[in-house]
Amino acid sequence: MCVVKPEESSSLSEYLYSLRFYILFVSILFISSIILGYVGLFGGTFSRPMSRFQQLREVVEDFAQLYPLWIIFLVAFVLIFLNNILTCFLNIVLGPLLAIAPLASVVFNGGLIGCLAQKEGLIIFIGIIPHGIFEIPALLLSAAVGLRIGRETLKNKEERNLKGELNKGLMVFLVLILPLLLIAAAIESSSFVATLFLFTKENLC
Repeated sequence: MCVVKPEESSSLSEYLYSLRFYILFVSILFISSIILGYVGLFGGTFSRPMSRFQQLREVVEDFAQLYPLWIIFLVAFVLIFLNNILTCFLNIVLGPLLAIAPLASVVFNGGLIGCLAQKEGLIIFIGIIPHGIFEIPALLLSAAVGLRIGRETLKNKEERNLKGELNKGLMVFLVLILPLLLIAAAIESSSFVATLFLFTKENLC
């Protein structure tokens, strides 16, 4: 467990305050991407990911008939947690590449949610909210950190402190983002297993 000393807590608070405009920017970008995805302006950009989701759903339904739900929960938890960790970690460490990765991550995730809402209906937000209140802030925070690091690379060599910015970003990742993703993965996995249980029960009736 990561223990934060008082002086580190103070510096962390100051760093988070310095991210406020970056967080505002990526939040606006995320919401805009959801809207653009919902109205269909992304065209067929997300047709392949969505078809893969459908294939994965079918595979999991078959998988549920072979293994107990607790195993499915563990597998789902590990996959969701690792996927989200990788996404947020790359948002930070690839920030020096002009922040392309974090911006693309925000647009992709927002656009995908919008496209899913267009296809499945706005009811999908009910399913997203329980884990999304933890996962989405983690995503946006990692993107904001990556954006700040990307901006740091544009400074003059004398003013640039890329190593210091990366260290601060990784501290945020360990102290804030990881716990948020851990909670989000537990909630999403539980919801997934509960839905799968109800689906299986209906098919048996």
